[in-house]
Amino acid sequence: MKQNKHRTLKLALLFSVIIFSIMTLSMLLIDVIIVMLYYTGHLGELDTLFLLIWFIFPSLITGIVIAFLVAIKGLQPVLKMCDAITKVAEGDFSVRFKEKYLIYEVSQMAECFNVMVKELDNMNTVHTNFINNVSHEFRTPLSAIEGYAALLGNEQINKAERIQYANQIIGVTEKLSVIINNILLLSKISVENMKIEKEYFNLSESIREVLIMLENKWSVKKLSIDLELQDFLYLGSKEMMEEVWNNLIGNAIKFSDSGGQLKIKSLKNKNTVIVIISDNGIGMTKETQEKIYDKFFQADTSHSQDGAGLGLSIVKRIIAVHQGKIHIDSELNKGTTFTIDLPMLKK
Repeated sequence: MKQNKHRTLKLALLFSVIIFSIMTLSMLLIDVIIVMLYYTGHLGELDTLFLLIWFIFPSLITGIVIAFLVAIKGLQPVLKMCDAITKVAEGDFSVRFKEKYLIYEVSQMAECFNVMVKELDNMNTVHTNFINNVSHEFRTPLSAIEGYAALLGNEQINKAERIQYANQIIGVTEKLSVIINNILLLSKISVENMKIEKEYFNLSESIREVLIMLENKWSVKKLSIDLELQDFLYLGSKEMMEEVWNNLIGNAIKFSDSGGQLKIKSLKNKNTVIVIISDNGIGMTKETQEKIYDKFFQADTSHSQDGAGLGLSIVKRIIAVHQGKIHIDSELNKGTTFTIDLPMLKK
């Protein structure tokens, strides 16, 4: 607030100096002309009042003309910006301004405008891609439901086939439900500066609870679970953190071979919580690691039926909401390790 007030005063002072300079310059100019005309005898003998009138009115007219021309020149960036804002409102985000003007505040305004339009352009691109991806993700399961429903309408199929097609429809609708829930969750947690419902909970116990929920998945693959969990209270959203464990542990199980090993470690180090989740599964390349947090990105298309590529986007955002960081260390065919650093939050 104080900074804005200071800038306003500075701008007002600048315009005052400009106007004063114009009027002074015009007076000096007319004064010189009148004096020259007077001493060369072109004006003859004039009394003081008449000479003063000759001085004041030409000075005012000249000052007004010069001020008018300067105002037109100074208002050009503002008028251009009004036209640019109109174009942006119509959806044209390609508008840009030159960022160097004589007046610092105008330069700063142009710079801020360019930054705003660039961000709007990026957001529009993300929004368009998001809609396209959502449409694609919905189209596949809906086509499957349509196909299986058409098969169910065939009176010649037997009971076993009917049950099979019905189960396929149930499976597809479950996946569709997961996609919708993930999109809603991602939309909810993507709000800038969102406030979370914080509570004290045993973070390691929440990891154990998720492991129990996923037992049917890791037991089928006969994975060995190596736990090194330190019990402590953490202040945050228990529900959101369980979503993190569910995604990371679920992925570790999904991309592990039968008989593999899953290691999970949690510890409190001074004012920081560290959680490490690692597997010895298929791993990933450097190129894949750079894209895993992108919405709808799926590194292994052979597992595409198991998800929609939103899980790690959700994980990263939840950790960011808790002011934490996530780091990945992976090597193809040797496994993946996720390391999460969470600060101990305060109420």
